[in-house]
Amino acid sequence: MKKIFCVTASSLFLLALSLTSCEDEKTTEELLIGKWSSESLHRTSYENGVQTDEETYTYEPGDEDVQFLEGGTGKTYLNGAVEETFTWEISGDILKIKMPEDDAINMDFTVSETKLTLKYSFEETYEGVVYKEEMEVILSR
Repeated sequence: MKKIFCVTASSLFLLALSLTSCEDEKTTEELLIGKWSSESLHRTSYENGVQTDEETYTYEPGDEDVQFLEGGTGKTYLNGAVEETFTWEISGDILKIKMPEDDAINMDFTVSETKLTLKYSFEETYEGVVYKEEMEVILSR
């Protein structure tokens, strides 16, 4: 009888621990919502597939921030002041951002509670030369 009580008590204790440690995981959208501070921008340039330039820029805290609001809108900040508004939507692992007067930008992204990574590229052909820029932006809370 004592053995059955110990097994039952142990099982209940383990069940209680597992229930209290279970936390609802946030959706990608829930993780994205909030204000993010730019940490760095890495840019690589190419002409006809040959790398021509590469640089990394490190931001000072508060230089450039991005805020994703519920409902698919957002704001960019420059030195603490609102600079622009935008719309956004998520489709799988693509974040689509549309500034008022620009074409939409499709970005590969990863997000956690504290870090947001955005990757995107631009390509155009001018006088027979294919120019391409790849960007990676790291933001944090």
